[in-house]
Amino acid sequence: MNKDTWQRSGGAAGVLAVLFFVAAAFCSGAYGQIPQAAVRNTGAGGYDVARESVISGKVLEYSAAGKSAPRDAHVTVQTGSGTVDAHLGNAKMLTANHLTLEAGDSVSITGETVAYGNGTVFLARVIQKGAQSVAVRSRAGMPLLPTARAANGQIVVPEGVR
Repeated sequence: MNKDTWQRSGGAAGVLAVLFFVAAAFCSGAYGQIPQAAVRNTGAGGYDVARESVISGKVLEYSAAGKSAPRDAHVTVQTGSGTVDAHLGNAKMLTANHLTLEAGDSVSITGETVAYGNGTVFLARVIQKGAQSVAVRSRAGMPLLPTARAANGQIVVPEGVR
């Protein structure tokens, strides 16, 4: 390509414009992959450890699949000031950590009440039963997922994944 052809085609500015549009096309697909829970938990109304509180009481009911949104594990706890429905996130976190919840169990739950839909929900970050504590949510408020481990404690990586 000679100098005249380069300048007529837009030169460096033309090449940069094409690169910009190609990059924008690739990035726009990634935006749709952001989990909606992550979007919900950002900003002024999102989860903030500085606003956490601890509730303590007796388990009235535990459900691995909640009846109300958000639809994951929920526990209803009778506290000194009333009942609280706490969202525990993925029930597999409790199972993986050998934590069972049954009516009558004494628990302490660290979490925060946040706006959700037209109401509020208590998002548990750490649940404690006796001497056992299990983190079910990150400090940013995102539900944690269990990690598969082999008998020797090593993280299991599925074949073909690097």
